Amino acid sequence: MIKHHPHPDNQLTTRAATPEEARIWLEHQQTENGLKPSVRLVRLPAEAEPGTIAISFVQMGFHTPELTRCYHFDDTGDLLVYSGQATPALQIRWARDTAQSTQIATDLAAESWDLATCGPLRLAVILANDAAHLALIRHPIADDLPDTNSLLQTLAPHTDNQAADITYQNSLPDQTAQIILDEFRLALDAPDMTADCDFFDFGGHSLVATRVIGRLISRHGITLRFNDLFAHTTAASLAPLAEHATPAVDQQANDWAAVAPGPLPTLYETTERVPLSHAQASLWKIYAALGFGPMFNIPFALRFLDPVDETIFASAFRDILERHPALRSRFISQDDTIVQECMPMSEVDQQQWFWHAEGIQSTGPILAAEAGYDFDLARELPIRLRFVRDADGQTLSFLFHHIVLDEWSVNLMMDDLAYAYAARVAGKAPVWEQPIAPFHGFARKQAQAGFDQKALDYWVDALKDASPPKPIRALTARPLTPPTDGHAAEGGWTEIMLDRAISDGLYALSKDCAASLFNTVYAAISCALQRLAGLDDLTIGTSASGRTDPEYFDTVGYFTTVTAHSLRAPGHITPRALIGNVRDMINGSLPHCEIPIDLVEDALLGGKMPFGEHMFEVFIQIHAQNKLNGTLEGAQGPIRFRQIDPEKGDSVLGLQFEVVEDVIEGAKRLRMMMSYRSAHYSAEDVQALISAVENTCAAFASKNAIDRTLVELLP
Repeated sequence: MIKHHPHPDNQLTTRAATPEEARIWLEHQQTENGLKPSVRLVRLPAEAEPGTIAISFVQMGFHTPELTRCYHFDDTGDLLVYSGQATPALQIRWARDTAQSTQIATDLAAESWDLATCGPLRLAVILANDAAHLALIRHPIADDLPDTNSLLQTLAPHTDNQAADITYQNSLPDQTAQIILDEFRLALDAPDMTADCDFFDFGGHSLVATRVIGRLISRHGITLRFNDLFAHTTAASLAPLAEHATPAVDQQANDWAAVAPGPLPTLYETTERVPLSHAQASLWKIYAALGFGPMFNIPFALRFLDPVDETIFASAFRDILERHPALRSRFISQDDTIVQECMPMSEVDQQQWFWHAEGIQSTGPILAAEAGYDFDLARELPIRLRFVRDADGQTLSFLFHHIVLDEWSVNLMMDDLAYAYAARVAGKAPVWEQPIAPFHGFARKQAQAGFDQKALDYWVDALKDASPPKPIRALTARPLTPPTDGHAAEGGWTEIMLDRAISDGLYALSKDCAASLFNTVYAAISCALQRLAGLDDLTIGTSASGRTDPEYFDTVGYFTTVTAHSLRAPGHITPRALIGNVRDMINGSLPHCEIPIDLVEDALLGGKMPFGEHMFEVFIQIHAQNKLNGTLEGAQGPIRFRQIDPEKGDSVLGLQFEVVEDVIEGAKRLRMMMSYRSAHYSAEDVQALISAVENTCAAFASKNAIDRTLVELLP
């Protein structure tokens, strides 16, 4: 067999390695996985011809044999350099976008480097829809060769290397840190973050962490464990913990055109009927069992501190309905089941869903009437927007049916609404950066896949010994009067406002425990309830995002599932230990969170759970970074708005805590909405619950509480 060389024999030369080359070669051999190369990734101008650049690189190696040198020992043990012996290391790859171009360059730099067969330079031409890039990867043994900027200028003369979009000259962990940082910046809308900035200091929380981790694995092949992000909260500290997987696109290097991505998903504008998602089907089961009605209304209300143009607001929200078709779903009975379809915008414009303010009116009665509105989900939109004007200004009744909107979606919707309002103020329609994958596509996909039996088995095993539900009452409480028929869901609510010092203390405790704020508040509430009622353990329901598919992280819809956990808070453990248990318990269950609670209850109890009831009495959830307090950009400046808490007359759950993290003009404040069934709790019970929760939160937030036992903190 004749071995092919890119150079004529008279160009092949052999020389002794310099002392510096020998030192680097030896260090490379003695380093696990070899020395890390430097990488320079530059964006090519639109007029550049990637094919011509690739040919130029091959010709450069032909004319400069040192660029394709390799290293061998001779018979006497001397390290020799064979110039021109290696084949130019050129690869052509395809990427979805600039972010994946970065990952491809990172992965190429991580590949093993055999200096006996590979030259000291590698070039990758990476093609993407938004731009083409060159990645020049340079082994440390190439330090004597022309510098990287000079080589790139020779290959692509019109590329400004100093102004290139991305420059990587560090080790692989540093490149990974940059990718993680880019995802932090995107998820938190924080372009000024650096690799040493704390994720939680910039507004991060568990839902955002889910988004970041999902995008890292789906877009960059980088796997991070959920708990790692809470324990190592900066991009720089996370990078060494990342596990890298080669994206599928990289496995097709010899046929890159075959894996070019398809078009982005288009807006959903069809009347095709699709099944309910798992979460929607679970909610509908309870909705029907309780006789429909307003129990699953979400009656938001916004008080505007500055005048808002109601006509522009209506136009901007119409833009939201067009962008997020789940908000214009209707629900129809078909073949003994419920399906959903998207109402076309032409029909939306014929519906009455927006009302302007009508003179000066009393706000309270109108908000109460709207909150109790009974939607006909088969015929009308699941939303109602009504402005009211009183002597103090404008208030918006912002009513949604829960089956089309969850907490994550609220913040997505409010961000898009602010953008659309600013565009309409300027007399333009909003121009969105990209379409959003439609919720109905998710529901169809989930219905086709069916339920994950392994996930169901996980929950059945985790909850097989869970204690049954019962009212959380003090041991000395007087017996309750049984409820009259037909009034089991009647209830009330109260607000627990935490002092600023307590809020700050709980934030600090969360950081010290490498946990989320939700983990900390969940632990404190659970501890308070167990000690009040003298319980050894407590089964607690909570909500999970249900968003396990990164394609739908920006989709508005109802994904949220209800899950349950069994927690013990014995007196001998500390807040650090209890919060850690909560963190590990909840984070460990996230991969299984798409299983609705009713399926778990049926599997555990053989279908004996009464409709409308759950295996838990207590439910805890958090509304993190609540964006129902914020501003719109008006023609005369910012238009500030604040959320008004609605009156609640019914409670589907026995005892519910909604922890609200308000962010007003950059300042965070915690409060709790506690709602309850009157059949389960007397007025004295409610006061005892409030006192227990307030005292426990204050104790957890106190100085040096983290490692004191619960018995010491709460005697």
